[in-house]
Amino acid sequence: MAAGLLIYPFGLNSSLVRSFCGDSDIYHAGECQIGWGYMLAIVGVMLTVFLPFFAKYAPKEQLSPTPLPTLL
Repeated sequence: MAAGLLIYPFGLNSSLVRSFCGDSDIYHAGECQIGWGYMLAIVGVMLTVFLPFFAKYAPKEQLSPTPLPTLL
């Protein structure tokens, strides 16, 4: 997925995208906007890469759950 996110902007240089977005080039969208989906995919890839390292150094102790209070 990371490779796809890096390759995606190269499509902005195509003639089809230029017909819709005006003066677009690699890493410059012209009059078009890169949507939230692309940005959230980048965040998702970063979390996928970094969270296993955070989990490795997380505390390993098991806490016993506190009992829920009864209403009756």
